[in-house]
Order: sequence, then structure tokens, then C-alpha cells
Amino acid sequence: MTSSFPSIQSFYSREVASDGVNDSSPTTRASAGDGFTSSEVEAVINPLARPFNPSRQYDVCCIAELQTGPHNYKLTGRLVNFSTTGRAEGYYFLVICDGTAAIAVKLYCNSSEYQPLLGQRITVWATSISAGNRSEIQHIPYCSVTTTIYPARNRETHIEFHMDEPGSEEDRMLRRPLEVNVQRYDNLPGLMTLKSFLASGYDFAEGKILVCVRSVGSRRTIHPKKRGGTLDLIEVGLYDDTSFCVLKLWEDKIPSAKLWKPNQTILLISRPWCQVNNNPSQQTDSRFDVGIRYNSIIDVDPIFPDAIWLRTKLQDMAKQAAVITPFPTDTWNLDLAMYGPNRVLYTLAELEDQVRNQNPATAFTGKLSVIVAQIHLMDHWRKTTMYCTDCCGIPLYANKPTATCKHCDVQRDLSLNPRVVGSFLDESGMIAGNKLVWNDTAWTQFLFGAATKDFIPEAVEHSWKAITEFDTMLVRIIEAQLLYSRATLTFGWSIELRRLCILGVEW
Repeated sequence: MTSSFPSIQSFYSREVASDGVNDSSPTTRASAGDGFTSSEVEAVINPLARPFNPSRQYDVCCIAELQTGPHNYKLTGRLVNFSTTGRAEGYYFLVICDGTAAIAVKLYCNSSEYQPLLGQRITVWATSISAGNRSEIQHIPYCSVTTTIYPARNRETHIEFHMDEPGSEEDRMLRRPLEVNVQRYDNLPGLMTLKSFLASGYDFAEGKILVCVRSVGSRRTIHPKKRGGTLDLIEVGLYDDTSFCVLKLWEDKIPSAKLWKPNQTILLISRPWCQVNNNPSQQTDSRFDVGIRYNSIIDVDPIFPDAIWLRTKLQDMAKQAAVITPFPTDTWNLDLAMYGPNRVLYTLAELEDQVRNQNPATAFTGKLSVIVAQIHLMDHWRKTTMYCTDCCGIPLYANKPTATCKHCDVQRDLSLNPRVVGSFLDESGMIAGNKLVWNDTAWTQFLFGAATKDFIPEAVEHSWKAITEFDTMLVRIIEAQLLYSRATLTFGWSIELRRLCILGVEW
């Protein structure tokens, strides 16, 4: 009796032998594939790169109002600490704060695709909140809950790392530190000056320091003695109005420091550790090293009254300590100021009265007929400080127009040191030369004017950069000829800088 059901062999077609053609060759054999499209493979390998289109409703909630248990929450905050050393590769332990409380996020993803940054804005879509392991989070301030994000397994959970445009509204969001009362702010508990912290304040477990980034060093490789392998290290100079120290960042936290700007970025560090460095490096010259613990909180550019005061205070200190002030471009018409019809000749006393008492609403220009009372070309030539600039918050000097910063290893263009001119005077007063802001053209007119043109070789280019081609005798002659010579300075008063800017020099 024959069966009415088809056989298994009937579902397969017979192989047809080809005439003299090797079907196993790579050029003729068709790739069968694994049955998955490239987009499906990418969604599994890199789940955070796929567009997140949730199929359920997520409640927007602040961290302080989270309830433990299964629930769909959408959270947004700033990354205040993290660690990548843990159970396996691709595991991140993130601490996120939104100003009300903190939450620990355990993230499992492809570690080669993402680099968390301190202060970065992060949005989390979570489906469950738990109390977490108390040994992991009990020492983290205001952190009592945790959640797990595993996009490859649970597609209803997701995390997004935002890269906000500096100065945008999103960049200014969620920068209020913990324990700051917006309605009535008195002071931040545990906040102390850097000098107090380095003296004995580090013994206080709840201590906080508010500091500004002074410099960002280059990456170094350290070979630990107690264990094998290598570790990457970067040293960040920190300071406030009382003292300075060095913050050491290791391994995964190094990329965060690359985005910090010297003399601009403010850090509020809660629960830092401190140790005395008996062998300070020449670059930092600090006896104290500060570090970050696993339970530290780092607020980058926080917004609260103490941070605003410190930023203003340090800006005033930077103006006083800066070796040079850049000349403001596009502020004046130089030709009109020097040769225009509205040229006013001031004395130094009249200029001071104009600036101090009349408080002009707009920048103005004029002329001064002065005598060079002091000049220090030879002094700065011997000290190798003829040219200077500021880099990484530290002065950079050389006897040539370019030099390489020892901290960032970047070649910088230098300007002529304004301190080569000691002072100018007229019949009514005197003005210090180090407070003047010089235009490059004005420097050339001053050094290669009528007082020195008979002593400078014709082959030398008439430029303020040409001093590097002079020998010691020629520098001495130029200094002698400029001393007690009379010149007419065309100036412009800058309201932004509150400085007198030299636009040109006439003899």
C-alpha cells in the first residue's frame, strides 16, 4: 500500500552537475548568509545606537520621588561619578544626580562604543526601580535606589548620552548641586576653602571643595610596583582664592578632563581624598594630591551662589595675574584713530579724569605725547622672557615668537612682553607699561621708529618678531636709544578690558 504523504526527499531539488566548473570556488559559490539583515545585527551588537521607539508610556519623574518596584520611569540627570571596573567588560556603574537625589545605574553595553563623561546629561528609560545592594550604594550621598539597563536583553529599557552645545539651554539644565535650597540659600553644608581642606579638612567625611581648573596635564603611563601592567594618569591643577592642589584622574575618567577649560571650568567635589606628595613634579609644584573615591560626587560647572562668586573672584584674579592681555580686534578703525579728523590730544591727568569720573558709555580714542621713562629690554633678554603668553593657566616665556607648552604639548604663538616698557610720563603724570595692551603694528612702530632706525641693519625685517635676530650689543643699543625719547601714542580705551590699548606710535 502506497503512502499518500510526500516523502522528505521531494522537498529538495536535485543537484545539477556543471560542466567543468568548480562550484566550490570563491568566485562562483554564493554566500548563504545567516538569515539576519545588517540592521538586525547592528541592533544586537550596538543596541544603544538604534532609534528608541517605546511601545509603552513612561512617567517623567525626579529621582527623589521614585518608588521601588516595577514601573516605567523616564529620568534625566547629570553624571556625577562612574566606574567601569566590575563584573565584566561592558559593565558601567553610573551615579546620576538631578539636584533632588542620586540614583545608581548598572549599564551593560558595548564598552568600545561609549565613553561616559563627568557632568554629561543622561536620560534613562527604566522599567523597574530597586533598593539595590546596600554595600554598593549606602556610602553614596543621597543615593538609595538603583536600576539596571540592559538594552540588548530588555528592549524596553534605554539610556541616552547627550552631547549638548556649550551655552545652550540644555547645557544649563540640571546643574544645581544636592543640598542647595533654591528658595532660601544660606550656605552649602560641609563646603570649605581649599586651604582649610588641605590643612585638616580632609578628615571630615562630609567635606566639599569648590575649585576651578587651573591646568590640564598630558596623559602619562604609570607602571605600578605592587601589580603588573600599566595605568594611564592625568594631573589636573585645581585652585581657588586661597590655595591650589593637583587632582589625579586615572584610566576611564581621563577623557572627562580633556573637555575642561583652564580658568573657566568650576568643580564641586564632595568627599574627595587627599594625601601629601613629598615629591611634587616640576609641572604641578604642589605638595598635595586630591583624588576621587567611588562615593565622591563631582558637579561640573554647578550653578549656585557660591560658584557664581568664585567664578567672578577668579576672573578678577586672572586679570591681575595674567602676563599678557590679548588686543581686542574689530573694536577701532586704526587708520581713522591715527589720521582721522577727530584727533584729541590728552595728558595723562586728563585721560584719568575722563576714565574715572565721566564713565564713557562707548570706547574712545585719543593721543598722548609721552617720554619713555623706563625700558627693560636687556633685563628680559637675559631672563629669556622677551615674549610671553598664557597657556593652561600658567605663563609661558621664551626669547622667540613661538614656544611649546609643557602641560599640553601644543605650540603657542607668543606676543612681545609688555613689561619691556617700564613706564611712560608726561608733564602731568606717569603710567606703567605693563598695564598697556599693545597692537602688533604699534610694537613695530615703537621699536623701529625714528629713535632707532639709524642703528638697525637694513637687512633686518622691520617687525617686532625680528628681535630674535638681534645680538646682545644691538639690543643694548636699541634700549639706550629708546630711553628718554619722546613719542606720540595713539590709544583706545576698552570698556570690556578696562585697559588702555596702544593702537599706534608716531615719532
